[in-house]
Amino acid sequence: MAFQKVNSQINQNKVQLAIMASGKGSNAEAIVKFSQKQEAHFEVALIVTNNPTAGVIDIAQQYGIDWYCLKSNQLQTEIEYEDCILKLFEKYQISMVALAGYLKLIPSKIIDTYPKRIFNIHPSLLPKYGGIGMYGSRVHKIVIENREQKSGSSVHIVERDYDTGEIICQKSIDIYEDDTAETLSERIQTLEYSIYAPTLNLQAEQILQGI
Repeated sequence: MAFQKVNSQINQNKVQLAIMASGKGSNAEAIVKFSQKQEAHFEVALIVTNNPTAGVIDIAQQYGIDWYCLKSNQLQTEIEYEDCILKLFEKYQISMVALAGYLKLIPSKIIDTYPKRIFNIHPSLLPKYGGIGMYGSRVHKIVIENREQKSGSSVHIVERDYDTGEIICQKSIDIYEDDTAETLSERIQTLEYSIYAPTLNLQAEQILQGI
């Protein structure tokens, strides 16, 4: 476990958002950048990762955001894992959670504590190409192998099973004949950067309005 610092200055006029990520953090950075805009209804209070070498830690340090690394093998039970995250979220007054490439299933207790407040972005047009093991380049490779004409990205509410929650935003792009998993991934990542943070912002606005 690692802890950067404790941020005691919490803006009560904005929704406190936690980002959970396992990788380099490019989507996380796009969310952080959006949160700095005047029209943002949320601020990133905390970044949580399960990977001590994740690039998202560098993102947190770069922007001065508190971060926490929680490795599963340091906890004896799933209950300990759940309780650790929930206590952390309570400490930071978290009202909304954004998954940004977090490769661990969110425990049901956390989902039940934050109903319709945990969101994920998936690199396909759900319900197609979702589920266990469907992430990153694996998705794009299968999409191309199946000769799909379109792909895209979906923002959805997180439920107990992977990629099954209500879709709240979805955008598509054309697949070119010469596309590879790498080129398709690049274009879909750009799409994700443009839709995820604004979608989170709409959700945060509704929370502030008590909807």
